[in-house]
Amino acid sequence: MNLLQLVNLARQEAGVAGGDLSTVQGTLSAESSRFKNWVINEWVRIQSEHPDWQFLRFSGEFNTVANQANYTPQQAKATNDGTASGTAILGNWKRDSFRVSTAGQNYNDEMLLGFMPWWQYRNLYQYGNMRDARSRPVVFSIDPQKNLYFGIIPNAAYTVGYEYYRTPVTLSADTDTPAMPDRFHELIAYRALRAYGIFMAAPEVIGRADDAISRINPQLATDQLLDITSGPPLA
Repeated sequence: MNLLQLVNLARQEAGVAGGDLSTVQGTLSAESSRFKNWVINEWVRIQSEHPDWQFLRFSGEFNTVANQANYTPQQAKATNDGTASGTAILGNWKRDSFRVSTAGQNYNDEMLLGFMPWWQYRNLYQYGNMRDARSRPVVFSIDPQKNLYFGIIPNAAYTVGYEYYRTPVTLSADTDTPAMPDRFHELIAYRALRAYGIFMAAPEVIGRADDAISRINPQLATDQLLDITSGPPLA
């Protein structure tokens, strides 16, 4: 469902008088504006509840530059997921997804890149004669501003592939569609319905919305959150 359809669904569930809206653009009544804002806000809140939703996960690729150790998210091209809803920027890097290969070699020598905590990276690769070392990178790190750093500093162009989680994207146009799977879209409308129930001090509306939310939320979590698995043995 798109933004217009979600607003109309929330209005229908609330029993609002009048037919469906033909648009949520331009001048709206106070009531319709509230429903539009509730839908938009609830979609942003859903995205923010788990920064590692699968529907927030995207992949990217860029080439390093010889003698350059660090790269901003913009330089690494982790700034736009291509949706019509607006520009999405990096939320978090997926640290176990990085790999590196020599640029132009069709990934023939591709290898996984290990992650190194920032403090450890600074103490090893930005210390003493390691500042001047150049070779194929074997590890990467992330500074407090979420810039990427590679060790050893690249001596040539290498292709780095990765995955990342984007920040929440809002809805604005009538046809803007939430990124999560279609079968869960009604969750947004029911959360908007709950906001309406609170606004109207209507416990029966809140209860009906909560019933739907409690049914859909676990399904969404099961489908869109990574499974918890055990790690390798400690010894």
